[in-house]
Amino acid sequence: MMGVLRVGPFYEIYIFAENDKKGEESILSSSSVSKKKVQQEVDSVESFLQSLGLDKYSITFQAEEVDMAALVHMSDEYLKAMGIPMGPRKKILLELESKRDD
Repeated sequence: MMGVLRVGPFYEIYIFAENDKKGEESILSSSSVSKKKVQQEVDSVESFLQSLGLDKYSITFQAEEVDMAALVHMSDEYLKAMGIPMGPRKKILLELESKRDD
């Protein structure tokens, strides 16, 4: 049997299973993208944006596949290219800068 687990609107995890002698299914393998890792990355960016009151931009970051590792290296120009307006860009950049200083 093969199944598809949808994690958010952009990620799918394929799961392969077989029936054991008792008729119960056991997972043989899944895709290389772990659900937990994907969810942690999404939660981190979403949490960061939520803390700034900018959670409405989460979908943009998901669409661009920006995780926290990428976000900390974003410049004003990158955020602008993603379509993030000036006010939210400045909030994001100021918060990232303050986190670097900690």
